Amino acid sequence: MSAELEVKLRGPHAGMDAQESLRTVQSVLSLLRELENTETERSSRHHTRWSFSELGLGSVTCVLEPLRIGEHSDYRVVERVLHTAVSGLAEAETAERIPTGWTTRAASMGQRIARSLGASPDIGMFIAVRADGVALRTAEVTQRTALHLQAATRARLRTFGSRRGRLSGLVEERRHRPRAVLRTEVGGEVVPVYFDDDLDTDLRRAWRRDRVEITGEITENAYGQVVRMRAREIALLPTEPQLSDDELRAGFWADMTDGQDSVDYVEALREGN
Repeated sequence: MSAELEVKLRGPHAGMDAQESLRTVQSVLSLLRELENTETERSSRHHTRWSFSELGLGSVTCVLEPLRIGEHSDYRVVERVLHTAVSGLAEAETAERIPTGWTTRAASMGQRIARSLGASPDIGMFIAVRADGVALRTAEVTQRTALHLQAATRARLRTFGSRRGRLSGLVEERRHRPRAVLRTEVGGEVVPVYFDDDLDTDLRRAWRRDRVEITGEITENAYGQVVRMRAREIALLPTEPQLSDDELRAGFWADMTDGQDSVDYVEALREGN
């Protein structure tokens, strides 16, 4: 099965303004690159490259397929990236929140994609993940997406706290602090984390670990999502989660009920007794 991405820009502006149309397609490619970098262990300049398998005019229509898979990626990652991109744009069209699986950088790129679109689908964009020509996931994108993502990336609250999860998407540059992405085990957040130089040793110890806990300054948006963290401490955690009594009393654990609804789970316990 070969995955590909269909992009259709609708309305008269799509056929008239070539530069704006090309800029929108370029923004789509930038979004794919950002999502791929957060999926892989390390960010890389040698990202997956894409080619046009279809290209048409009227409304601008194109289909993108992988030309060369990035050195730190693979076909499964690329397929996940396509699904995350399309489902995220669909999510951003309906709510002022950072889409599931997206970083704030990805949300900023999503803004650029939707900035030139109109306020209704007939002058917006249609995007779809396809496999062997069959659409698996689709989204209608309008100017509303840009407005929602702009609101979602606006910092509103700063606190001090911690998050647990797994690090990926490491970026190390000479003139900037190292940064990475923390994929949290609770809530499924994808949080950009910035590290001071004095955490370099701890960061290298934490790398490739299944579970770590990052403590530091947390910046949230109005929706309560974490926009970014600045790490002050990195703790290594056991591979298997070990919950405290307090956490168990709260009933907050994904495998506690073996996937059952809480009412059904309690009824099963009663029958067992």
